[in-house]
Amino acid sequence: FPFNFKEEQHQRELALVGKRLEELETRQRKQLEDLGPSGERVMVGYRDVARNKITGEDEAQSKDSK
Repeated sequence: FPFNFKEEQHQRELALVGKRLEELETRQRKQLEDLGPSGERVMVGYRDVARNKITGEDEAQSKDSK
Protein backbone atom coordinates (compact mmCIF):
# COMPACT_ATOMS: atom_id res chain seq x y z
CA PHE A 1 0.00 0.00 0.00
CA PRO A 2 2.59 2.66 0.94
CA PHE A 3 4.56 2.01 -2.24
CA ASN A 4 1.47 2.33 -4.42
CA PHE A 5 0.42 5.52 -2.70
CA LYS A 6 3.86 7.08 -3.11
CA GLU A 7 3.99 6.00 -6.73
CA GLU A 8 0.62 7.62 -7.48
CA GLN A 9 1.65 10.79 -5.65
CA HIS A 10 4.87 10.86 -7.65
CA GLN A 11 2.98 10.46 -10.92
CA ARG A 12 0.65 13.33 -9.98
CA GLU A 13 3.62 15.57 -9.15
CA LEU A 14 5.29 14.65 -12.44
CA ALA A 15 2.11 15.52 -14.32
CA LEU A 16 1.90 18.91 -12.60
CA VAL A 17 5.54 19.68 -13.33
CA GLY A 18 5.09 18.62 -16.95
CA LYS A 19 2.03 20.84 -17.29
CA ARG A 20 3.91 23.80 -15.79
CA LEU A 21 6.80 23.20 -18.19
CA GLU A 22 4.41 23.21 -21.15
CA GLU A 23 2.92 26.51 -19.96
CA LEU A 24 6.38 28.07 -19.70
CA GLU A 25 7.40 26.78 -23.14
CA THR A 26 4.17 28.11 -24.67
CA ARG A 27 4.70 31.52 -23.07
CA GLN A 28 8.32 31.62 -24.23
CA ARG A 29 7.32 30.69 -27.79
CA LYS A 30 4.70 33.44 -27.81
CA GLN A 31 7.23 36.00 -26.53
CA LEU A 32 9.67 34.97 -29.26
CA GLU A 33 6.95 35.35 -31.90
CA ASP A 34 6.03 38.78 -30.54
CA LEU A 35 9.67 39.87 -30.81
CA GLY A 36 9.99 38.64 -34.38
CA PRO A 37 13.36 38.02 -36.08
CA SER A 38 15.39 39.53 -33.23
CA GLY A 39 13.97 36.92 -30.86
CA GLU A 40 17.08 34.75 -30.92
CA ARG A 41 18.72 37.03 -28.39
CA VAL A 42 16.05 36.13 -25.84
CA MET A 43 17.19 32.51 -25.80
CA VAL A 44 20.59 33.54 -24.47
CA GLY A 45 19.08 35.47 -21.56
CA TYR A 46 16.32 33.00 -20.80
CA ARG A 47 18.31 31.19 -18.11
CA ASP A 48 18.75 34.49 -16.28
CA VAL A 49 15.01 35.11 -16.42
CA ALA A 50 14.33 31.64 -15.01
CA ARG A 51 16.87 32.18 -12.24
CA ASN A 52 15.28 35.56 -11.40
CA LYS A 53 11.85 33.93 -11.20
CA ILE A 54 13.21 31.49 -8.63
CA THR A 55 14.93 34.16 -6.54
CA GLY A 56 12.03 36.59 -6.94
CA GLU A 57 14.02 39.41 -8.54
CA ASP A 58 12.04 39.62 -11.76
CA GLU A 59 9.27 42.20 -12.16
CA ALA A 60 11.06 45.43 -11.28
CA GLN A 61 14.11 44.65 -13.38
CA SER A 62 12.23 43.54 -16.48
CA LYS A 63 10.03 46.64 -16.43
CA ASP A 64 13.03 48.95 -16.04
CA SER A 65 14.84 47.39 -18.99
CA LYS A 66 11.98 48.02 -21.45
